[in-house]
Amino acid sequence: MALKDLSPLRRLILVLAGLFGLTGLLLEHGTYPGPTVLVAARVLSALAMVFFLVEQALSLWQWRSFRRYLRHRWPTFVLSVMLLLETLGLILGRDTVWLSDLLGRLTAGSLTRAYLLLVQIYIISIFAVELPHLHQRFARWRVRPAVAFVLVFVSLIVAGTGLLLLPRATPEAQPISLMDAAFTATSAVCVTGLIVRDTATGFTPFGQTILLILIQLGGLGIMSLTATLSLLLGRGIGVRESSLLREVFHVPMMAEAGRMVRQIILLALALEALGFVLLYQGLGPVLPGTSERAFSALFHSVSAFCNAGFSLFGDSLMGVAGQPLVMGTVSGLLIVGGLGFGVLFQVWAWCRGRWPGFQGRRPRFDLHTRVVLSISLGLLAVGTVLVAALEWNGALAGTGWPLKLSQAFFQGATCRTAGFNSLDLTTLSPAVLFFMIILMFIGGAPGGTAGGVKVTAVAIVWANLRSVGSGLARVRLGNREIEPVQVHRSLLVMTSFLVLAALAIMVLLFSEGRDFLTTTFEVFSALGTVGLSLGMTPELSMAGRVVVALLMFAGRLGPLTLAGSLVGASHEPRVRLPRGRVLIG
Repeated sequence: MALKDLSPLRRLILVLAGLFGLTGLLLEHGTYPGPTVLVAARVLSALAMVFFLVEQALSLWQWRSFRRYLRHRWPTFVLSVMLLLETLGLILGRDTVWLSDLLGRLTAGSLTRAYLLLVQIYIISIFAVELPHLHQRFARWRVRPAVAFVLVFVSLIVAGTGLLLLPRATPEAQPISLMDAAFTATSAVCVTGLIVRDTATGFTPFGQTILLILIQLGGLGIMSLTATLSLLLGRGIGVRESSLLREVFHVPMMAEAGRMVRQIILLALALEALGFVLLYQGLGPVLPGTSERAFSALFHSVSAFCNAGFSLFGDSLMGVAGQPLVMGTVSGLLIVGGLGFGVLFQVWAWCRGRWPGFQGRRPRFDLHTRVVLSISLGLLAVGTVLVAALEWNGALAGTGWPLKLSQAFFQGATCRTAGFNSLDLTTLSPAVLFFMIILMFIGGAPGGTAGGVKVTAVAIVWANLRSVGSGLARVRLGNREIEPVQVHRSLLVMTSFLVLAALAIMVLLFSEGRDFLTTTFEVFSALGTVGLSLGMTPELSMAGRVVVALLMFAGRLGPLTLAGSLVGASHEPRVRLPRGRVLIG
């Protein structure tokens, strides 16, 4: 076989490695296997690693130049070398002594299991990246970005549902139903946080890990993670992937898509790592156990940055409301995650420009960043003041004024998209609950992990109202003119959001029989991917759970993306109709 014909063979070998690794991983860690099944699972895992090493050998042969191969595929080369050393150690009976001596703490057996588990996950990830390119007809399949985005999220929800149905995902005495698994997977992928069973007691550590992965993929966007893995594998990002990423992240040029994806992943991981360190320290008085505290810190850091609202505490964050480091870290993560990656990059560049000794022109904020920062700060201030003023002698009574202010700030920030709560929401007054519905409707900024109609849409619609009231033909915002297409899109987003909310409220009032305020709160929380509830979610009927799950899905994708997947590409009609006039007002 010629060297140029090795690519299909390599992809086929990787697919086999991924299938063997996935099957072995699910059998060993997702079920309670007997001796025979356990042996079969480990044989499949070993075959997966053998196929992986074979593919790496063929790849090195195809590249011919070891320097070029190492430059393009150094992560897989390092993994292959470590796997060979691991295999050699097992053959010699040393069982990862070289690794255990290096780390000095973990036992050789636990290191072997953890290392091989990571290798399997990596191989399965490669399998997921290479699978669409295996068949030429599928690789040439042209799909609109909006449709691709919807299909990716649907696929992730289906996969998450299947993983949550595994026996080890839930306690043996509490098996999960198909509907509950699908609802939970949808809530995690759509980073909402509405739950029908308690995350802490209704799922095992294996199930909680699945939720953590779904939250991370859903928060950052699975396409950005897939593109990053493609870059690490040396495949690069093709025209189709660049087009999809350009549509999702609003990158002006397709050539910038790869660089943008790298920056997004690195920034997200850096912020989540910082949050993990701070939360690990802050949870010390609450969780003295090292392993439990580490996993809880990691889970809440990812959940907060992705604005998911999932918590490993049965009362969300009510039990740690008196821990300043915990509450401050969670507040910072959810606010930063809701600003959008583009805004974060500009803020970082502006901060660097203020450092002493900086050479060059100091960067300035563009209109988008100024709008997002100003409205976000304004909503945080207004939310804190209103919650504190209306609940000072109500839900906040009985505590000192510093805790009252911090509680008011946290509730004003989290109800925009995060879904954590440090107060019992059923004790809040109807006025505060209605104000929280307004904040859930507005949400955060585009290009991040937040939901809602977005602060930029609200700003454009408000600017349009001011321009109409002033008799101006053009919409002005921040000493700039806004293009008519952006005004139309903003009006469409807000209108479609309200129409969906009205229909869902009507259906849930009929199917659930709850009061109007509780139902409205639930609908806006789901559609805004917030995750707060007045206790209605666990009591939803089958029809109610389907409606709320669809609301979470529509809210995460956005009405424009969802509509774009259902209709054809936009085009300008060749024939113009005569103009007509309709009386208004």
